[in-house]
Amino acid sequence: MERLPSKTSLTFEPRLESVPSHVTAAIAVLGQKLAGCEGAWLVGGSCGALLQGVPLDASPRDLDVYADAGFAAELHGRLADLATDEQAYSETGMYGSLLSHYSIKGLQAELVGSLTVHKDDAEYTVQVEELLADYAWAGRISGVPVKFMPLAHELLFNVLRDRADRFEPIAGAMREQPEAHLPLLAVMLGRNRIGPAYSERIRKLLQLPADWEVRKP
Repeated sequence: MERLPSKTSLTFEPRLESVPSHVTAAIAVLGQKLAGCEGAWLVGGSCGALLQGVPLDASPRDLDVYADAGFAAELHGRLADLATDEQAYSETGMYGSLLSHYSIKGLQAELVGSLTVHKDDAEYTVQVEELLADYAWAGRISGVPVKFMPLAHELLFNVLRDRADRFEPIAGAMREQPEAHLPLLAVMLGRNRIGPAYSERIRKLLQLPADWEVRKP
């Protein structure tokens, strides 16, 4: 996929053929309802990865949308007629976030506000507005502009939860254009407490030299 060099204009053509039509229809509805919101929101998970050309084996069963908790109330208000529950903070296992759920075109969508991942040797905070939105690829679904979660996040997130079925193909896609993904990854690793075992796994997955360094904040 071609990307423009500026991190503020990363445009591409989503791989629409990689997901079922009801999924793209749901994303288009989402984009229409959230158009003009103050806070950034990003489509992530398997939907986002597949549409960015990552060859995952499984078809998406739901739609994951990420935002900062401070903007989640506005987004939830826009989606109120589709909501199946109210927003509530959830802490399950190693995950913590402000969660709410919706039914869009028969697909369950989950709005995840300020996701954190806590492990003994790692702590990762998803910063959408401050960081990830600046590096998000933007495309159009049925003419509706949508921004997608950067693959650098998807790689780190899936390494932390030991999902080889996800992180291996994601790493393969990132290796094709390292210059497009490594700057953000370096910042993410520098801002978060990521244990050496995870950092080393990421380095090997991306076939980076041993002296590759993260970028400190």
